[in-house]
Amino acid sequence: KKELVGFVDYLHTHGGWEAVVNSRRARDFFAKWLAAYGDDSIAQMAGAHVFFEGISNVATKFLEDFRIGLAPLEKSTRYVLFDQKVNGRWQYYVDWDLEKSTFGAEYVRSMNMLFRRYADSIEPLSKYLRKIFPQEKDQSDRAYKETIKAKTCDVLRYYLPAATLTNVGFFGVGQAFEYVLTKCYASDLAEIRNLAKQAQVELNKVIPSLVERATSPRGKIYQKFVNATEKDLEKMTEDLFLAGSDPVQGPTLDRQRVELVEWDDDAEDRIVASLLYKYANVGYRELKDRVAGMSVGQKLDVIKTAIKRRQVRQHRLVRAFENTYYKFDIVANFGAYRDLHRHRMLTQERQRFTTELGFDIPYDLQKAKMAKPYVDAANKINIFYQRVKRRYPDQAQYVVMMGNRIRWYQLENLRELAWESELRTGPQGHPDYRVVEHYKV
Repeated sequence: KKELVGFVDYLHTHGGWEAVVNSRRARDFFAKWLAAYGDDSIAQMAGAHVFFEGISNVATKFLEDFRIGLAPLEKSTRYVLFDQKVNGRWQYYVDWDLEKSTFGAEYVRSMNMLFRRYADSIEPLSKYLRKIFPQEKDQSDRAYKETIKAKTCDVLRYYLPAATLTNVGFFGVGQAFEYVLTKCYASDLAEIRNLAKQAQVELNKVIPSLVERATSPRGKIYQKFVNATEKDLEKMTEDLFLAGSDPVQGPTLDRQRVELVEWDDDAEDRIVASLLYKYANVGYRELKDRVAGMSVGQKLDVIKTAIKRRQVRQHRLVRAFENTYYKFDIVANFGAYRDLHRHRMLTQERQRFTTELGFDIPYDLQKAKMAKPYVDAANKINIFYQRVKRRYPDQAQYVVMMGNRIRWYQLENLRELAWESELRTGPQGHPDYRVVEHYKV
Protein backbone atom coordinates (compact mmCIF):
# COMPACT_ATOMS: atom_id res chain seq x y z
CA LYS A 1 0.00 0.00 0.00
CA LYS A 2 1.42 3.33 -1.09
CA GLU A 3 1.74 6.12 1.45
CA LEU A 4 0.59 9.65 0.51
CA VAL A 5 3.44 12.18 0.56
CA GLY A 6 3.08 15.97 0.54
CA PHE A 7 4.53 17.85 -2.44
CA VAL A 8 7.01 19.83 -0.33
CA ASP A 9 8.22 16.66 1.40
CA TYR A 10 8.59 14.99 -1.98
CA LEU A 11 10.79 17.84 -3.18
CA HIS A 12 13.02 17.61 -0.11
CA THR A 13 13.57 13.86 -0.56
CA HIS A 14 14.19 14.00 -4.31
CA GLY A 15 16.80 16.69 -4.71
CA GLY A 16 14.72 19.89 -4.49
CA TRP A 17 12.77 21.93 -7.01
CA GLU A 18 15.41 22.06 -9.75
CA ALA A 19 15.92 18.28 -9.77
CA VAL A 20 12.21 17.43 -9.78
CA VAL A 21 10.75 20.09 -12.06
CA ASN A 22 13.78 21.01 -14.16
CA SER A 23 12.73 24.65 -13.87
CA ARG A 24 16.05 25.79 -15.35
CA ARG A 25 15.05 24.28 -18.68
CA ALA A 26 11.66 26.02 -18.43
CA ARG A 27 13.32 29.34 -17.64
CA ASP A 28 15.63 28.99 -20.61
CA PHE A 29 12.60 28.32 -22.78
CA PHE A 30 10.80 31.44 -21.58
CA ALA A 31 13.93 33.58 -21.90
CA LYS A 32 14.45 32.39 -25.48
CA TRP A 33 10.93 33.18 -26.60
CA LEU A 34 10.80 36.50 -24.79
CA ALA A 35 14.23 37.78 -25.77
CA ALA A 36 14.91 36.09 -29.07
CA TYR A 37 11.44 36.21 -30.59
CA GLY A 38 9.90 39.13 -28.72
CA ASP A 39 6.71 37.21 -28.10
CA ASP A 40 5.29 38.98 -25.02
CA SER A 41 2.27 36.70 -24.82
CA ILE A 42 4.52 33.82 -23.74
CA ALA A 43 4.81 35.64 -20.42
CA GLN A 44 1.14 34.88 -19.76
CA MET A 45 1.92 31.17 -19.44
CA ALA A 46 3.41 31.30 -15.94
CA GLY A 47 2.16 33.03 -12.83
CA ALA A 48 3.06 33.66 -9.22
CA HIS A 49 1.60 34.77 -5.90
CA VAL A 50 3.11 37.88 -4.29
CA PHE A 51 2.14 39.19 -0.86
CA PHE A 52 2.92 42.69 0.40
CA GLU A 53 2.74 43.14 4.16
CA GLY A 54 2.84 46.37 6.11
CA ILE A 55 2.50 48.76 3.17
CA SER A 56 0.51 51.98 3.00
CA ASN A 57 -2.92 52.45 1.48
CA VAL A 58 -1.30 54.81 -1.02
CA ALA A 59 0.85 51.95 -2.25
CA THR A 60 -1.98 49.39 -2.30
CA LYS A 61 -4.15 51.65 -4.47
CA PHE A 62 -1.24 52.15 -6.87
CA LEU A 63 -0.65 48.40 -7.11
CA GLU A 64 -4.33 47.60 -7.48
CA ASP A 65 -4.63 50.06 -10.37
CA PHE A 66 -3.17 47.32 -12.57
CA ARG A 67 -6.22 45.36 -13.67
CA ILE A 68 -5.23 43.01 -16.46
CA GLY A 69 -3.65 39.69 -15.48
CA LEU A 70 -3.80 40.36 -11.73
CA ALA A 71 -6.18 39.29 -8.96
CA PRO A 72 -5.75 41.24 -5.68
CA LEU A 73 -7.01 40.55 -2.17
CA GLU A 74 -6.58 43.25 0.47
CA LYS A 75 -6.97 43.44 4.23
CA SER A 76 -10.22 45.19 5.14
CA THR A 77 -10.62 48.32 7.24
CA ARG A 78 -14.28 47.46 7.83
CA TYR A 79 -13.70 44.44 10.08
CA VAL A 80 -10.26 45.06 11.59
CA LEU A 81 -9.42 47.54 14.35
CA PHE A 82 -6.24 49.60 14.09
CA ASP A 83 -5.88 50.35 17.79
CA GLN A 84 -2.75 48.34 18.53
CA LYS A 85 0.81 49.58 18.32
CA VAL A 86 3.53 47.41 16.78
CA ASN A 87 6.97 47.79 18.36
CA GLY A 88 5.74 50.90 20.14
CA ARG A 89 4.39 52.61 16.99
CA TRP A 90 0.97 53.08 15.51
CA GLN A 91 0.43 51.29 12.23
CA TYR A 92 1.26 53.93 9.61
CA TYR A 93 3.93 54.41 6.99
CA VAL A 94 6.54 57.16 7.28
CA ASP A 95 7.58 58.37 3.84
CA TRP A 96 11.33 58.69 3.47
CA ASP A 97 11.20 62.09 1.75
CA LEU A 98 8.88 63.54 4.39
CA GLU A 99 10.85 62.02 7.26
CA LYS A 100 14.08 63.78 6.25
CA SER A 101 12.30 67.05 5.41
CA THR A 102 11.26 69.88 7.71
CA PHE A 103 7.82 68.24 7.86
CA GLY A 104 9.10 65.01 9.42
CA ALA A 105 8.36 65.68 13.08
CA GLU A 106 4.97 67.26 12.37
CA TYR A 107 4.03 64.34 10.13
CA VAL A 108 4.65 61.90 12.98
CA ARG A 109 2.68 64.07 15.44
CA SER A 110 -0.24 64.33 13.01
CA MET A 111 -0.39 60.60 12.37
CA ASN A 112 -0.12 59.84 16.09
CA MET A 113 -2.97 62.26 16.74
CA LEU A 114 -5.25 60.48 14.24
CA PHE A 115 -4.53 57.00 15.56
CA ARG A 116 -4.83 58.09 19.20
CA ARG A 117 -8.25 59.64 18.59
CA TYR A 118 -9.27 56.57 16.62
CA ALA A 119 -8.30 54.28 19.51
CA ASP A 120 -9.86 56.52 22.16
CA SER A 121 -13.18 56.49 20.28
CA ILE A 122 -13.60 52.72 20.09
CA GLU A 123 -15.15 52.00 23.48
CA PRO A 124 -17.49 55.03 23.76
CA LEU A 125 -18.73 54.49 20.20
CA SER A 126 -19.19 50.76 20.80
CA LYS A 127 -21.22 51.58 23.92
CA TYR A 128 -23.47 53.89 21.89
CA LEU A 129 -23.88 51.29 19.12
CA ARG A 130 -24.87 48.60 21.64
CA LYS A 131 -27.74 50.85 22.73
CA ILE A 132 -28.84 51.49 19.15
CA PHE A 133 -28.43 47.87 18.03
CA PRO A 134 -29.32 45.58 20.96
CA GLN A 135 -28.49 41.91 20.79
CA GLU A 136 -31.15 39.77 19.12
CA LYS A 137 -32.59 36.81 21.01
CA ASP A 138 -31.22 34.19 18.62
CA GLN A 139 -27.82 35.90 18.22
CA SER A 140 -24.81 34.41 19.98
CA ASP A 141 -22.58 36.59 22.14
CA ARG A 142 -19.71 36.10 19.73
CA ALA A 143 -21.78 37.04 16.68
CA TYR A 144 -23.12 40.12 18.43
CA LYS A 145 -19.65 41.18 19.50
CA GLU A 146 -18.39 40.90 15.92
CA THR A 147 -21.39 42.84 14.63
CA ILE A 148 -20.70 45.76 16.97
CA LYS A 149 -17.01 45.59 16.11
CA ALA A 150 -17.77 45.79 12.38
CA LYS A 151 -20.10 48.76 12.87
CA THR A 152 -17.45 50.49 14.99
CA CYS A 153 -14.81 49.91 12.34
CA ASP A 154 -17.18 51.26 9.68
CA VAL A 155 -17.58 54.55 11.52
CA LEU A 156 -14.07 55.08 12.82
CA ARG A 157 -12.24 54.29 9.60
CA TYR A 158 -12.91 57.92 8.63
CA TYR A 159 -10.05 58.80 11.00
CA LEU A 160 -7.51 56.54 9.30
CA PRO A 161 -4.96 58.22 7.01
CA ALA A 162 -3.83 56.92 3.63
CA ALA A 163 -0.54 56.10 5.37
CA THR A 164 -2.30 53.34 7.35
CA LEU A 165 -0.48 50.04 6.95
CA THR A 166 -2.26 47.13 5.36
CA ASN A 167 -1.59 43.82 3.60
CA VAL A 168 -2.41 42.87 0.04
CA GLY A 169 -1.77 39.76 -2.02
CA PHE A 170 -1.77 39.26 -5.78
CA PHE A 171 -1.88 36.38 -8.15
CA GLY A 172 -0.70 37.37 -11.59
CA VAL A 173 0.94 36.21 -14.77
CA GLY A 174 4.48 37.15 -15.66
CA GLN A 175 3.47 39.70 -18.29
CA ALA A 176 1.34 41.57 -15.76
CA PHE A 177 4.03 41.58 -13.08
CA GLU A 178 6.63 42.88 -15.55
CA TYR A 179 4.35 45.83 -16.34
CA VAL A 180 3.66 46.46 -12.63
CA LEU A 181 7.36 46.49 -11.78
CA THR A 182 8.24 48.77 -14.67
CA LYS A 183 5.59 51.31 -13.71
CA CYS A 184 6.53 51.11 -10.02
CA TYR A 185 10.15 51.89 -10.79
CA ALA A 186 8.95 55.10 -12.49
CA SER A 187 7.04 56.31 -9.42
CA ASP A 188 8.01 59.47 -7.54
CA LEU A 189 7.25 57.71 -4.25
CA ALA A 190 10.17 55.97 -2.58
CA GLU A 191 7.85 53.39 -0.99
CA ILE A 192 6.56 52.16 -4.34
CA ARG A 193 10.02 52.01 -5.92
CA ASN A 194 11.30 50.05 -2.93
CA LEU A 195 8.35 47.64 -3.12
CA ALA A 196 9.18 47.01 -6.77
CA LYS A 197 12.75 46.08 -5.86
CA GLN A 198 11.60 43.70 -3.13
CA ALA A 199 8.92 42.15 -5.34
CA GLN A 200 11.40 41.55 -8.15
CA VAL A 201 13.76 39.77 -5.75
CA GLU A 202 10.95 37.40 -4.80
CA LEU A 203 9.65 36.95 -8.35
CA ASN A 204 13.16 36.17 -9.55
CA LYS A 205 12.98 33.05 -7.41
CA VAL A 206 10.07 31.61 -9.41
CA ILE A 207 9.67 33.42 -12.77
CA PRO A 208 12.94 35.33 -13.30
CA SER A 209 12.90 35.29 -17.10
CA LEU A 210 9.42 36.82 -17.15
CA VAL A 211 10.20 39.89 -15.02
CA GLU A 212 13.85 40.61 -15.77
CA ARG A 213 12.99 43.10 -18.50
CA ALA A 214 11.55 45.47 -15.88
CA THR A 215 15.11 46.48 -14.97
CA SER A 216 16.63 45.94 -18.41
CA PRO A 217 17.69 48.84 -20.67
CA ARG A 218 14.33 48.47 -22.40
CA GLY A 219 12.51 48.69 -19.07
CA LYS A 220 14.44 51.79 -18.00
CA ILE A 221 13.62 53.51 -21.28
CA TYR A 222 9.93 52.83 -20.65
CA GLN A 223 10.22 54.14 -17.08
CA LYS A 224 11.68 57.41 -18.34
CA PHE A 225 8.86 57.66 -20.88
CA VAL A 226 6.19 57.15 -18.19
CA ASN A 227 7.75 59.56 -15.71
CA ALA A 228 8.46 62.31 -18.25
CA THR A 229 5.04 62.04 -19.90
CA GLU A 230 3.21 62.36 -16.57
CA LYS A 231 5.24 65.43 -15.62
CA ASP A 232 4.63 67.00 -19.05
CA LEU A 233 0.88 66.44 -18.82
CA GLU A 234 0.71 67.83 -15.28
CA LYS A 235 2.65 70.94 -16.30
CA MET A 236 0.40 71.42 -19.33
CA THR A 237 -2.72 71.06 -17.16
CA GLU A 238 -1.41 73.69 -14.77
CA ASP A 239 -0.59 76.08 -17.63
CA LEU A 240 -3.94 75.61 -19.38
CA PHE A 241 -6.42 75.51 -16.52
CA LEU A 242 -4.93 76.23 -13.10
CA ALA A 243 -2.88 79.39 -13.54
CA GLY A 244 -4.00 82.01 -11.05
CA SER A 245 -6.76 79.87 -9.51
CA ASP A 246 -7.04 78.73 -5.93
CA PRO A 247 -8.04 75.16 -5.04
CA VAL A 248 -11.38 74.55 -3.39
CA GLN A 249 -10.77 73.90 0.28
CA GLY A 250 -12.47 73.20 3.55
CA PRO A 251 -14.96 70.78 5.11
CA THR A 252 -18.07 72.66 3.97
CA LEU A 253 -17.84 71.82 0.27
CA ASP A 254 -21.12 70.30 -0.87
CA ARG A 255 -21.75 69.36 -4.47
CA GLN A 256 -23.36 66.68 -6.55
CA ARG A 257 -21.48 63.48 -5.71
CA VAL A 258 -21.97 61.64 -9.01
CA GLU A 259 -22.34 63.15 -12.47
CA LEU A 260 -22.97 61.25 -15.69
CA VAL A 261 -20.64 63.02 -18.13
CA GLU A 262 -20.50 60.74 -21.19
CA TRP A 263 -22.94 58.27 -22.74
CA ASP A 264 -24.08 56.89 -26.11
CA ASP A 265 -27.15 58.52 -27.65
CA ASP A 266 -27.95 55.30 -29.50
CA ALA A 267 -27.46 53.02 -26.49
CA GLU A 268 -30.77 51.19 -26.89
CA ASP A 269 -30.15 50.50 -30.59
CA ARG A 270 -26.68 49.15 -29.82
CA ILE A 271 -28.00 46.84 -27.11
CA VAL A 272 -30.96 45.54 -29.12
CA ALA A 273 -28.90 45.00 -32.27
CA SER A 274 -26.26 43.17 -30.27
CA LEU A 275 -28.86 41.00 -28.54
CA LEU A 276 -30.28 39.91 -31.92
CA TYR A 277 -26.96 39.67 -33.79
CA LYS A 278 -26.08 36.17 -32.61
CA TYR A 279 -29.27 34.75 -34.10
CA ALA A 280 -29.48 36.86 -37.28
CA ASN A 281 -28.10 36.17 -40.76
CA VAL A 282 -27.22 39.74 -41.78
CA GLY A 283 -24.29 42.02 -40.91
CA TYR A 284 -24.30 44.29 -37.89
CA ARG A 285 -24.69 47.54 -39.82
CA GLU A 286 -27.84 46.33 -41.60
CA LEU A 287 -29.20 44.84 -38.41
CA LYS A 288 -28.69 48.07 -36.48
CA ASP A 289 -30.40 50.06 -39.27
CA ARG A 290 -33.41 47.75 -38.98
CA VAL A 291 -33.43 48.13 -35.20
CA ALA A 292 -33.40 51.92 -35.58
CA GLY A 293 -36.70 51.61 -37.45
CA MET A 294 -38.37 49.60 -34.69
CA SER A 295 -40.82 51.19 -32.28
CA VAL A 296 -39.90 51.90 -28.68
CA GLY A 297 -42.20 49.10 -27.59
CA GLN A 298 -40.54 46.57 -29.89
CA LYS A 299 -37.07 47.48 -28.60
CA LEU A 300 -38.29 47.24 -25.03
CA ASP A 301 -39.74 43.79 -25.70
CA VAL A 302 -36.32 42.56 -26.90
CA ILE A 303 -34.56 43.91 -23.81
CA LYS A 304 -37.22 42.48 -21.47
CA THR A 305 -36.86 39.08 -23.11
CA ALA A 306 -33.12 39.13 -22.37
CA ILE A 307 -33.53 39.91 -18.67
CA LYS A 308 -36.94 38.60 -17.56
CA ARG A 309 -35.66 35.21 -16.34
CA ARG A 310 -33.02 36.67 -14.01
CA GLN A 311 -33.66 35.73 -10.39
CA VAL A 312 -30.48 36.79 -8.56
CA ARG A 313 -27.64 39.17 -9.38
CA GLN A 314 -25.35 36.22 -10.11
CA HIS A 315 -27.47 35.73 -13.23
CA ARG A 316 -25.39 38.33 -15.02
CA LEU A 317 -26.67 40.23 -18.01
CA VAL A 318 -25.61 38.68 -21.31
CA ARG A 319 -22.59 39.98 -23.21
CA ALA A 320 -24.66 42.17 -25.55
CA PHE A 321 -25.04 44.69 -22.72
CA GLU A 322 -21.32 45.45 -22.99
CA ASN A 323 -21.95 47.42 -26.18
CA THR A 324 -22.73 50.79 -24.61
CA TYR A 325 -20.67 52.78 -22.11
CA TYR A 326 -21.23 55.38 -19.41
CA LYS A 327 -18.67 57.66 -17.75
CA PHE A 328 -19.33 58.94 -14.23
CA ASP A 329 -17.38 61.70 -12.47
CA ILE A 330 -17.52 60.86 -8.77
CA VAL A 331 -16.76 62.71 -5.54
CA ALA A 332 -16.88 60.51 -2.45
CA ASN A 333 -14.75 59.83 0.59
CA PHE A 334 -11.57 57.81 0.34
CA GLY A 335 -13.06 54.92 2.30
CA ALA A 336 -15.86 54.48 -0.24
CA TYR A 337 -13.35 54.71 -3.07
CA ARG A 338 -11.36 51.83 -1.59
CA ASP A 339 -14.40 49.58 -1.93
CA LEU A 340 -15.44 50.69 -5.42
CA HIS A 341 -11.84 50.56 -6.64
CA ARG A 342 -12.01 46.76 -6.43
CA HIS A 343 -14.18 46.53 -9.54
CA ARG A 344 -11.82 45.47 -12.30
CA MET A 345 -13.98 45.30 -15.44
CA LEU A 346 -14.04 49.03 -16.03
CA THR A 347 -11.71 51.96 -16.64
CA GLN A 348 -11.10 54.36 -13.79
CA GLU A 349 -8.66 57.16 -13.12
CA ARG A 350 -8.36 59.20 -9.95
CA GLN A 351 -6.91 62.54 -9.03
CA ARG A 352 -4.42 62.70 -6.17
CA PHE A 353 -5.76 61.96 -2.71
CA THR A 354 -6.53 65.37 -1.24
CA THR A 355 -8.17 67.24 1.64
CA GLU A 356 -9.29 70.05 -0.66
CA LEU A 357 -12.72 68.57 -1.38
CA GLY A 358 -13.66 68.54 2.29
CA PHE A 359 -14.64 65.55 4.40
CA ASP A 360 -17.69 63.51 5.39
CA ILE A 361 -18.82 63.17 8.99
CA PRO A 362 -20.21 59.73 9.90
CA TYR A 363 -23.85 59.85 10.93
CA ASP A 364 -23.34 57.60 13.97
CA LEU A 365 -20.42 59.72 15.15
CA GLN A 366 -22.72 62.75 15.15
CA LYS A 367 -25.57 60.92 16.90
CA ALA A 368 -23.14 59.68 19.54
CA LYS A 369 -21.99 63.30 20.08
CA MET A 370 -18.43 62.29 19.20
CA ALA A 371 -17.95 64.33 16.04
CA LYS A 372 -16.10 67.28 17.57
CA PRO A 373 -12.63 65.64 17.91
CA TYR A 374 -13.02 64.15 14.43
CA VAL A 375 -13.85 67.51 12.82
CA ASP A 376 -10.95 69.11 14.72
CA ALA A 377 -8.59 66.39 13.45
CA ALA A 378 -9.80 66.81 9.86
CA ASN A 379 -9.24 70.56 10.00
CA LYS A 380 -5.73 70.11 11.38
CA ILE A 381 -4.88 67.54 8.72
CA ASN A 382 -6.19 69.89 6.02
CA ILE A 383 -3.88 72.69 7.17
CA PHE A 384 -0.90 70.33 7.30
CA TYR A 385 -1.73 68.84 3.90
CA GLN A 386 -1.81 72.29 2.28
CA ARG A 387 1.70 73.03 3.54
CA VAL A 388 3.16 69.67 2.51
CA LYS A 389 1.49 69.71 -0.91
CA ARG A 390 3.35 72.83 -2.05
CA ARG A 391 6.65 70.95 -1.89
CA TYR A 392 5.68 67.27 -1.98
CA PRO A 393 2.37 66.85 -3.87
CA ASP A 394 2.66 63.06 -4.13
CA GLN A 395 3.91 62.48 -0.60
CA ALA A 396 1.17 64.73 0.84
CA GLN A 397 -1.31 62.00 -0.05
CA TYR A 398 -0.17 59.94 2.95
CA VAL A 399 -1.84 62.34 5.42
CA VAL A 400 -5.26 62.30 3.70
CA MET A 401 -7.94 60.71 5.90
CA MET A 402 -10.39 58.07 4.71
CA GLY A 403 -13.14 60.54 5.57
CA ASN A 404 -11.73 63.05 3.09
CA ARG A 405 -13.45 63.32 -0.27
CA ILE A 406 -11.53 62.51 -3.43
CA ARG A 407 -12.47 62.62 -7.11
CA TRP A 408 -12.26 59.91 -9.77
CA TYR A 409 -14.07 58.76 -12.87
CA GLN A 410 -15.46 55.38 -13.88
CA LEU A 411 -16.03 54.36 -17.50
CA GLU A 412 -18.05 51.15 -17.62
CA ASN A 413 -20.30 49.26 -19.94
CA LEU A 414 -23.93 48.60 -19.06
CA ARG A 415 -23.28 44.99 -18.09
CA GLU A 416 -20.66 45.98 -15.50
CA LEU A 417 -22.75 48.95 -14.34
CA ALA A 418 -25.67 46.61 -13.60
CA TRP A 419 -23.41 44.19 -11.72
CA GLU A 420 -21.75 46.92 -9.66
CA SER A 421 -25.00 48.70 -8.85
CA GLU A 422 -26.80 45.53 -7.76
CA LEU A 423 -23.86 44.41 -5.64
CA ARG A 424 -23.14 47.78 -4.04
CA THR A 425 -26.70 48.81 -3.18
CA GLY A 426 -27.34 45.80 -0.96
CA PRO A 427 -28.37 46.56 2.66
CA GLN A 428 -25.20 44.93 3.99
CA GLY A 429 -23.01 47.38 2.06
CA HIS A 430 -21.41 50.51 3.46
CA PRO A 431 -23.74 53.56 3.26
CA ASP A 432 -21.07 55.69 1.59
CA TYR A 433 -20.73 53.61 -1.55
CA ARG A 434 -24.43 52.75 -1.57
CA VAL A 435 -25.10 56.48 -2.02
CA VAL A 436 -22.75 56.58 -5.00
CA GLU A 437 -24.46 53.67 -6.70
CA HIS A 438 -27.93 55.06 -6.04
CA TYR A 439 -26.85 58.29 -7.74
CA LYS A 440 -25.76 56.28 -10.79
CA VAL A 441 -29.05 54.52 -11.29
